Amino acid sequence: MSQPTQSSAGVVVVAANIFISICSKEPTEGTARTALADYALRSWDFYAPNVIFAEVLFALCRKMTEGTLDAASHKRAVDDFRLSFLPKLLPPPTGDAALYARAEEIRSGYSCPHTSDSFYLALTEDLAKSGPAEFLTFGKRVVNVAAKNAPAVKVNLLPS
Repeated sequence: MSQPTQSSAGVVVVAANIFISICSKEPTEGTARTALADYALRSWDFYAPNVIFAEVLFALCRKMTEGTLDAASHKRAVDDFRLSFLPKLLPPPTGDAALYARAEEIRSGYSCPHTSDSFYLALTEDLAKSGPAEFLTFGKRVVNVAAKNAPAVKVNLLPS
């Protein structure tokens, strides 16, 4: 993978669970908003692999199906993600396809639910080659995966 260039103070790769928390108004919404505001205040850029689209929409749909969001709240949550957050998210500089092999290496030896996590870790690892980079998440399971398979990745695990 070619190394991206950073023009900001640093970059943060943001997990889907951060946006799901905010858009669906989970109890962790304040924690997520505070973390994003802190990165913005420090002039960090926000990145995510394209898998984030499917992850966020799937989770919001599941919340509606389960009854934790009604149809109107679901629509507001989807619109909030699309209008408030997507415009601020940068895609992988070298594209998702460039992350595929490394993501699969990271995921190897773990169960299938780690597949999406591995794309976030591969992206963070790639961005860290050019300067400060962190992965922001509520997902506890990713900490051990990163430590074992992507030790250069700094995981900012928010309390849930």
